[in-house]
Amino acid sequence: MISVGITGQPGFVGTHLFNTLGEHPEVFSRVPFEDSFFEDDTKLRDFVRQCDVIVHMAAMMRSPVEGEVYKVNMRLVHQLIEAMNAENVNPSLLFSSSVQEGNGSEYGRCKQEGRELLQKWASEHNTGFVGMVFPNLFGPGARPNSHSFIATFCYKITHGEEPQVIVDNNVPLKYIGRLRNELIDIIEDVAKKKNIRSVYFEPEYQLKVTEVLAILQKLFNGASPENNVEADLFETLMSYRNYQL
Repeated sequence: MISVGITGQPGFVGTHLFNTLGEHPEVFSRVPFEDSFFEDDTKLRDFVRQCDVIVHMAAMMRSPVEGEVYKVNMRLVHQLIEAMNAENVNPSLLFSSSVQEGNGSEYGRCKQEGRELLQKWASEHNTGFVGMVFPNLFGPGARPNSHSFIATFCYKITHGEEPQVIVDNNVPLKYIGRLRNELIDIIEDVAKKKNIRSVYFEPEYQLKVTEVLAILQKLFNGASPENNVEADLFETLMSYRNYQL
């Protein structure tokens, strides 16, 4: 049995992963996590002590205060390391990094430095580490105006609002329903092999923002999905009909 804890468990990917782990009770046990644990050293230490694998996904993505994103995300990494050291435990680690690594942004810098710190800690403690880089993720449960432009479009369309395209980029996309199953395999692998590696998840689709919007509007107006991307977007769209901000 592999005990798994997910920082950022209430978030988009964290929620999907937590639920998927629960579908495999013969392999995984889930260690519950709350964001408040980072405000209580005793609870954080109790959390890390129970885990064979920690998936670190907790992060601040944006803030109106300059430097706040970097400061908060680096603090979370250091707190996690300090808790593991205090408990003298060596769980394998998965770290959710970003394609923004190396672009000079505040978020990109803290993701790169956080990954490097946790990878160094894992190497020094003879345990496993996986640095994960995701493309743009979409699916039910992403928070509008935060996680995904697709979530924002879906919310606005299903609530009678008019979506707006700010920049019509060509966007690499991956559906959360398949990502979560890939994560399950990675967790089991790193728990057993204690290897250190990076995983760059390949996008399933490449679409312009205007193309995504046109598909969503077509589906909302009654068209049936004609291919995989339309099926994934339809499931996502329908999940926002009763969504409340």
